[in-house]
Amino acid sequence: MAVCGAAALGVTLAGTMVPTASANPDNYIGFRNDSGYFVDTCYAWKGPAGIESKNYCHWARTVGTKWQAHFPEEATGVTVTVNFTGSHSEPVYIDNADSSHCYQITGVWPNGHLLKVQC
Repeated sequence: MAVCGAAALGVTLAGTMVPTASANPDNYIGFRNDSGYFVDTCYAWKGPAGIESKNYCHWARTVGTKWQAHFPEEATGVTVTVNFTGSHSEPVYIDNADSSHCYQITGVWPNGHLLKVQC
């Protein structure tokens, strides 16, 4: 019984020493605009209090362009609003800041699409 208690205490103590997860700033969300739209992407970072101060947008990205948003180090995820200018918006929910995520934007008015692709 004492061995089991010691093992449980060891697991509990080990669990308290594990650092909290944080994003690698080399990880990013990438977009490629192959659509007939100007596209805005706005980033609402998820993480500790105060991370909302790092929110920002990329405005009016044209056809044929590529761009990236790098995860802030303390981010745990992000909600990206992809706005097909003059048409509609699509949200992207990412709860894994431990890797990069890439998207291709396709279509012409009124049918713009957002496709997840390999980075």
